[in-house]
Amino acid sequence: MGYIGAHGVAALKKHKYSGVDHSYLAKYVLQPFWNRFVKIFPLWMPPNMITLMGFMFLLTSALLGYIYSPKLDSAPPRWVHFAHGLLLFLYQTFDAVDGKQARRTNSSSPLGELFDHGCDALGCALETMAYGSTAMCGRDTFWFWVISAVPFFGATWEHYFTNTLTLPVVNGPTEGLALIYCGHFFTAIVGAEWWAQPLGKSIPLFSWVPFLNGNIPQTFCVVDLGKRPNLDSEL
Repeated sequence: MGYIGAHGVAALKKHKYSGVDHSYLAKYVLQPFWNRFVKIFPLWMPPNMITLMGFMFLLTSALLGYIYSPKLDSAPPRWVHFAHGLLLFLYQTFDAVDGKQARRTNSSSPLGELFDHGCDALGCALETMAYGSTAMCGRDTFWFWVISAVPFFGATWEHYFTNTLTLPVVNGPTEGLALIYCGHFFTAIVGAEWWAQPLGKSIPLFSWVPFLNGNIPQTFCVVDLGKRPNLDSEL
């Protein structure tokens, strides 16, 4: 309560969640799946427990990345990439159904939304660690966190002024997460070494572009702060 402040506590009690998701992927593919998935949870299970379980999936994923690639610049075993993808998919699913469970059990509350979004904010950093190990970003991982955190902050800021969380046709919680866990699954097939190649070698279509000489993580980062992955000298 001291962190939120008296004004925030008063505003929290009056808050009512309002959200709009324009994503076609969510509407036609994921929402039908989520509507069925939520029924596996018993009615006595509180929504915040589902939120916490989803957060623990990301925490587990980040720990796996740190254990098998402490500096996030070496290739973990391929099963680790598959685990990253599966855990992120489960996080997305649990993050989507906790609200459905709240409506199912008539237990929606502003505090539940605050807890949900707090876990989401922390999850940005945890998933950044996981993907940093998959793409062997090293210290460049920081910039992936910046790239992921800015849209989250922007959406939350918009929500503050408009009282509605509006997700566009292509958005981070849906298409963004799907792209990331597909990247994990792809890496489980080809190996993390694929990311250490120059972009022009990994994707021949880009080979004619002069400035695409770094590996893929370095190319898409804003600034290259760290050393290149260990495998660069071998490729």
